[in-house]
Amino acid sequence: MESFEIFYDGTRTGSYYVYDDRSSRWTVWDVPDEVLDALKALGLDKDKDRKRPMKVFSDLMKDEYRVAGRKRIVYQNGPLSIARVPRATGERFYVYRRAAEKGDPDYSPLRHDAPHYEGPGTPEGMREWASYYAFDKMDDGTYQAVLDEAWWWGGSHNDGGTMNRPIPEEWQDLPYDEFLEEVVYLASAHHYGFTAEMLKERKGLKEFFGYGE
Repeated sequence: MESFEIFYDGTRTGSYYVYDDRSSRWTVWDVPDEVLDALKALGLDKDKDRKRPMKVFSDLMKDEYRVAGRKRIVYQNGPLSIARVPRATGERFYVYRRAAEKGDPDYSPLRHDAPHYEGPGTPEGMREWASYYAFDKMDDGTYQAVLDEAWWWGGSHNDGGTMNRPIPEEWQDLPYDEFLEEVVYLASAHHYGFTAEMLKERKGLKEFFGYGE
């Protein structure tokens, strides 16, 4: 499946999917009336399903509107932008896994627990921690930070989720140390005790991000 996000004048307006069987789906988001009027002129003011790719997007995705480079914004035609959602290649660099044993490359003696949010409705005795922290290489040459978190508040009840945050492509133009200073704040990694210094110590990470080439 290929996924695209559509923006109009910088406002995210909807998502477009083309499935492996060539069927497609357009989903419009809640947008201001003036943006909806512009979408209506393109026939994109309502959710639509098709047995084949939608002609309006085939017409929009012409070579003359192609944005050069591997940026996620792949087409730009006036106020209309089309961003391809990249897919993970399967190449992953684990910085930390809670289940890793000493000697594993992703082992850390730190447990990476974090202070939890305190406020109205916070369960008494709640704990939270990082299950793993990693980076994925995407099929457009970009990367994403991935952190899986878990929460516990008694009664054997576990909850949490995985955060996937794209690393802005322009950050790859920074010196490596500065790059890590920015990256460690994605996916709440800093909240769970990870620092840029920890990332610098990980052998192979610099090459994974292409800085050793």
